[in-house]
Amino acid sequence: MVAKSDEFTDLGDEFALVGQAAAEAGLPGDQALPRVRRGWVNVPTGGHVSGVFWGEGPPELVFLHDAGESARAWDAVALAVGRASVAIDLPGHGRSDWRRDGRYEPGKLAPAVAEAIRSFAPRTRIVAGTGLGGLTAVALHRRHPRPLALVNTLPGAGPDRDRDGTGRQPPEGPERFASRADAFAVLASRRPERGSQAIRREILYELIQDPDGSWQWRHHPGNLPSRAAAGPGDNALWEELAGFASPVTLIRGDWGGPLEAADLAALRQRVPQARVLTIPGTGVDIAATQPAALAAALVQLLTTEPGRQP
Repeated sequence: MVAKSDEFTDLGDEFALVGQAAAEAGLPGDQALPRVRRGWVNVPTGGHVSGVFWGEGPPELVFLHDAGESARAWDAVALAVGRASVAIDLPGHGRSDWRRDGRYEPGKLAPAVAEAIRSFAPRTRIVAGTGLGGLTAVALHRRHPRPLALVNTLPGAGPDRDRDGTGRQPPEGPERFASRADAFAVLASRRPERGSQAIRREILYELIQDPDGSWQWRHHPGNLPSRAAAGPGDNALWEELAGFASPVTLIRGDWGGPLEAADLAALRQRVPQARVLTIPGTGVDIAATQPAALAAALVQLLTTEPGRQP
């Protein structure tokens, strides 16, 4: 899979390619697209956090992405959900400010993300997260208790496992590319479940050009001398999850992915009240392979869980 440099025309409007994501979500071509816009909030921990808002009215859903991605990873799912929602850029990712200390553990991110949720979506009914975003949602529960949907994510099951299950890991140290076409080739290898259009959009959203003409990641972890630490011990996050007063749902694929039988057994033992939903025909990246099915599962949770705190 090779991308020509002239395929990467800079976007005058950040949301110019939303129609592509809508098609991937299975929306009819003649269906009107929801309003989409970006917002920011200053957080007490320093700097600002950004979010992408979908639809009108107070967001019912909050989406939190994995490490090295951004709020835009949820575009197709947010479109398929069809409810007011907000996808938040974790600190150091997307359009959110980088952390000065370069620390991106869930516990370090939780205060800023909780403040962003309070500002962006005070009536949130469900927080959905994957990878680092899912673990951050676990860590922030005490600050912002809401029903949680973990997408192919459990404590200890993913921070040091790659996204495609092949054993490949991102390289240590800052990653630079001579061209966006070179970055495309790298991402195509790392994200085998994603189509070329989705990878192309990720390149457009997540790379910025250095003065010397090379390209770097917009997210801070891709610019650090070594990969960020995974965060608090697995037991600490398991204890947080076991103590949830709000409903917990694990949404998983039926093959591959970061979760193993031992992870599911640990969930049953430590969080027996948790619900498990399995989406057939999915691999590692459910949001990429089955956005409509993932959206349907989230709408089901919105329908069955009141998600409101006294």
